[in-house]
Amino acid sequence: MGNDVSKEVFGSAVEVTDVASLAKRASAAAQNTPRGSAPAGSDYLNFSGKRGVFIIGEDKRQIDEDELWVVDIRSFEEGYVCWKGGSPVSSRMSNIYSGVPVQQPDPDELGPFDSSKGEGWFQAKALIMRSCDNEQQGYFKINSVSGVATMSELMGEFAERAAQTAAYWPVVSLRAEEFDSQGYKNFKPMFDIEGWLTVEQCVELSKGADIEALIEGEAESAPEPEPEPETPKGRGRRRRKAA
Repeated sequence: MGNDVSKEVFGSAVEVTDVASLAKRASAAAQNTPRGSAPAGSDYLNFSGKRGVFIIGEDKRQIDEDELWVVDIRSFEEGYVCWKGGSPVSSRMSNIYSGVPVQQPDPDELGPFDSSKGEGWFQAKALIMRSCDNEQQGYFKINSVSGVATMSELMGEFAERAAQTAAYWPVVSLRAEEFDSQGYKNFKPMFDIEGWLTVEQCVELSKGADIEALIEGEAESAPEPEPEPETPKGRGRRRRKAA
């Protein structure tokens, strides 16, 4: 891609110099499913497991399920977060593509911990995504078992996609899924994949192209898939609400 295209969806060129390596590392990171500051240009994107909502930024804007987001595949991180006294007291994260993997902390580091209160070190994953509706960019980090599993699923789907097609930039919507844990109602975050973009489509998006047209066009050009069982609730394309 020419140097004239220097600013794309995430503020820099979207080429990945070694997508095979990135996909390999994402695939490996997707296998790790047990349980700092936001990058420049990003707002914190948080999820409440009690309320089942995503909120972003200092104004705590609540994310609507119909809002579409492009995931920055270069931003995948994994590491560990330490919880003590009801708050995270330390976070060690590393980019899976360009960083040095974080070693698992000693279980007693920063202790002692009260495990009955959820204290200790927990595995975490993080990523950056950009809204297609208002160009707000969010940094999402989570260390709950269900949240890490959701992130692992997304990373695994990217890894598979990158090995098969040029369209491997995920476009997702965000929602919550309810589940029971020890008699209490909780929610886990879900990333519903609405479509995939090529590098060229990311460039078109940065120039003002309609995201729905881009992902629908990609779907129309894809090979006809084999018949599959009915898609579980929450996965696949949904019709967005009228503006």
